[in-house]
Amino acid sequence: MAKKKIYLSPSSQTENKYVVGNTNEAVQCRKIAAALEKALLRCYFDVMAGMGGDMYSRVKESDDWGADLHLPIHTNAYNKKVMGTRIYCYSINGEGHKASKAIMATLKPITPGTSDSINAKPELYEIRKPKAPTAYIEVAFHDNEVEAPWIIENTEQIAEAICKGVCNHYGVKYVTPAAESAP
Repeated sequence: MAKKKIYLSPSSQTENKYVVGNTNEAVQCRKIAAALEKALLRCYFDVMAGMGGDMYSRVKESDDWGADLHLPIHTNAYNKKVMGTRIYCYSINGEGHKASKAIMATLKPITPGTSDSINAKPELYEIRKPKAPTAYIEVAFHDNEVEAPWIIENTEQIAEAICKGVCNHYGVKYVTPAAESAP
């Protein structure tokens, strides 16, 4: 079986400031994407991470590359109180929804929030336009004082949880970081 191609599209929203840590959504999501790229490569996926440009150029890059799964990586904000992970897909009957469920199953147990959900949101450009199925991940809320520091301090764990979900979705064996460095 050919390796699956996973396209990572971390947020470019520098204006979305975190409530702590003197950082923003773009910086933190790029850190998560870099760690996720490493984890997915370790698990024998082909990976392309769109670290520059905007969502329009990234969708084109994902399509031109022939991605099997398109993963926008974001953090959320609402009212400084809401907590939880949100994952969005095109419809609740599609491949993106299946990928979203697999990722939520491994990400939800490690996140501090409890109002986690998966919803169809086909009006979002990065869900509607990519040729590949999309799981649009909003990892917790950066506007509250519980989840913002958690995101900052748990980049590797977030990436590993997403990687495990992608592995589970495709029936690929997850390779732990320790197994990678073992002789």
